[in-house]
Amino acid sequence: MRSAGNDTEAAKIYESLLPQLRAQGPSQQLTNALSNLADIDATGQYDRAVDLAHEELEVCRKLGDLQCEAQAHNSAGLAMLNAGNYDNSAAELNLALQLSKQTRDDFTSVVTLNNLGNVYYYLAKYSEALQTYESAAELVEKSPTAEWAFAWRKITRLNLATLYQRLGNDQRAIKIYYDELNSPGGLSHREIAHVLANLGILYRRLGDAPAALKNYNDAEKWYAQQKDVDGELGVIKNVGIVLGLDLGRLDEALQTFDRAHAIAEKIGNKREIMQALLYRGETLFRMDRLSASENDFEAARAYAVQLGTVEEEWKALYGLGKIALRDHNTDLAERRFRSAIEKIESLRSKLQLNRLKTDFLADKRDVYDALIKVLLDRNDLPGALEYMERSRARVFQDRFYNAKITPASLSLSSLQARLGPDTALIEFWTGPDAVAAVWLTHNRSGMAQKHLSPAQMDDFEQAVSGLPDNLHQNWQSDFKKISSLLPAGIAPLVQDNYKHLVIVPDGFLSLFPFELLDSGSGMPLLSHHDITYMPSAVLLLRGASPHQATRLPWQKELVGFGDPAVVGTGESSLLASRGEQHLQSLPSSREEIRSIASMSAGRTLLYLSLADQKTRFFQSARSGAPLLHVSTHAIADMDNPERSRLLFSPDQPGQPNNFLFLKELYDLDLRGVSLATLSACDTERGRLIPGEGIQAFSRALLAAGSRSALTTLWRVPDQPTAEFMKQFYFFLLKEHKTKAEALRLTKLEFLRSGTELAHPRFWAAFILNGEGTEPVPRFIPWAALVSPLLAVAAVLLVLIQVKRAKQHRAKTATAVQIKQ
Repeated sequence: MRSAGNDTEAAKIYESLLPQLRAQGPSQQLTNALSNLADIDATGQYDRAVDLAHEELEVCRKLGDLQCEAQAHNSAGLAMLNAGNYDNSAAELNLALQLSKQTRDDFTSVVTLNNLGNVYYYLAKYSEALQTYESAAELVEKSPTAEWAFAWRKITRLNLATLYQRLGNDQRAIKIYYDELNSPGGLSHREIAHVLANLGILYRRLGDAPAALKNYNDAEKWYAQQKDVDGELGVIKNVGIVLGLDLGRLDEALQTFDRAHAIAEKIGNKREIMQALLYRGETLFRMDRLSASENDFEAARAYAVQLGTVEEEWKALYGLGKIALRDHNTDLAERRFRSAIEKIESLRSKLQLNRLKTDFLADKRDVYDALIKVLLDRNDLPGALEYMERSRARVFQDRFYNAKITPASLSLSSLQARLGPDTALIEFWTGPDAVAAVWLTHNRSGMAQKHLSPAQMDDFEQAVSGLPDNLHQNWQSDFKKISSLLPAGIAPLVQDNYKHLVIVPDGFLSLFPFELLDSGSGMPLLSHHDITYMPSAVLLLRGASPHQATRLPWQKELVGFGDPAVVGTGESSLLASRGEQHLQSLPSSREEIRSIASMSAGRTLLYLSLADQKTRFFQSARSGAPLLHVSTHAIADMDNPERSRLLFSPDQPGQPNNFLFLKELYDLDLRGVSLATLSACDTERGRLIPGEGIQAFSRALLAAGSRSALTTLWRVPDQPTAEFMKQFYFFLLKEHKTKAEALRLTKLEFLRSGTELAHPRFWAAFILNGEGTEPVPRFIPWAALVSPLLAVAAVLLVLIQVKRAKQHRAKTATAVQIKQ
């Protein structure tokens, strides 16, 4: 039955046999029935599948069958994988792998390795996923004539292709897909359709819309042959999206969505009807057919309410709001935008994982932007600030909300209460046609807005992205031209009475070094102000650090990683096509870290060269040291934040370099770290995600618990970076300056050096995110601790000697009296 694809009937037969087989005691027939039932349930009834697999495991143990035990562990691991229980799944699969290796069962090893690779894939541990898939591929090649080898070679290669596709190694993924499509046998019609659909996604990402369209059309034919209506509707919608969004062929896009709507109505699939109405409503809106668009959005909204699908409901409300705004009905537009945002807020955390398959309908950030623009135009400062905060860094903010800190805490008055008399908060907003700022001090507030044409907005973004290459010898004049596109009238930027500036940038302004702004006196802003950046003002609500007590010299102060052993990544690397094989060693890295360690009064743990390993980084994350310093190569991926990564030395000699991916940083526990420094290039760069911001390393470090993070906006050569870090840590550890002040003084040292290092390209890249007005914990040096003890000991010694002298004189006097 199962071989014929009829799992339902097979399950009924196995269920009917179970009572009799259980009554007969442990047997191979019982393990087979339990194994098959667990495999069938692993695609839906996850808990039951795990229970069946564990029952199978007990039977296997009674039979003394290790091979059977391995298969049972694999079945349990697969069910847990499908349920999203990744940690327990990995534990089960590793047990299965140990047993299959022990029994030399290559088939179970290959199956288990593929499942384990999938666990690593979903956890964003891509280096580990690659190694696991490649281990499976090696085993398959060792058994080319085995009955199972042909099918599992294809499965393993397709898993590798999916990994390459996720990590941007598109050409390698395309090659594997076409190799498997062109090889005879092995793929079902449905699998062929899936591969073609994936190719469509790949080509669209590469900007090749015609190739994407061809693969979607081919996929549709295969789905139609299989009568897989769900798959067919999916690619039809993608065809419409390519036609409308990428090729601008709105009439054809409309016809395509009409077709999707007709198919969905024919089969009575209300969800697909609703989706087709949404896409068609957006297409009609772009065609300025507002009445027809409004009808489709209203119909889509009615379906969404009926089906309880809140995501589609807010999208329909947003579409209706845009139509009202186009009709100059601002009040109605505002009500609809607010209603849409209420729906978004009810979904908030789920929306991060439940994005539409494409960007054809506007992202949720666009709804906030539309409402913020209305509030700014009405000079509603508290309202604008509220929605500016609610429109950014939502995943980041969620990590800080608890019983004491809630979204309602981010009000104008609550933020003002957190600001000292010499501190100002400036929060920026970048909209589709304007840049605005709301500024706060402990007793004042204000706002400024500048309207820009789409061409000006594009020029502004391009100029900021081009820093520092577009700053020439007369960099002040160049930067002034760029900054002229900021709104005027932001008081804290031109007043010297606010020493500490906290800036919450938005969008591409996250790459803008505000300390270079002219303060109004002809001098850059950093001459009189220290500057700290934050992805969200929620960080102000954390309060002072609970770990600022003076510490003792035997406690850990610094954990340092650097001077990675850079080796050729080789042809097997998932990242080989992206240039990592050309990375050079960092000769100044070792000197940089040792110099910082020499300024430390507490204990230091240094992992250099071959010891600079990813596993040790994870092990030392909760060391309790307030300073974490990593000097390495960083790769900031501008297309996919999950591909941004830090380079570490190989785990074993002969292996390629290992990488720590951005998502893995979020999973660390860095509470207790006062400052995490990434002495690497481009660590403040990353993909700009609407509604979230730039996905940079600093955000991950702050979210993991570090009080602050020092990162870079662009590439700085190895030697100047090392010199900058030495100077910065001197002010931080020897002069005991606050983090923001230590950074400001270091930049001024470079600016006033009178050498080529005075140019901002060598120092303006380094920025501080998070808390900046606290110093790092002070450690008492051994000398300071021992000196008083030595002084006390010396005094005691003198007292002892004086006492002995007195005793000696007394004895002498007594002896003289006796003699007389």
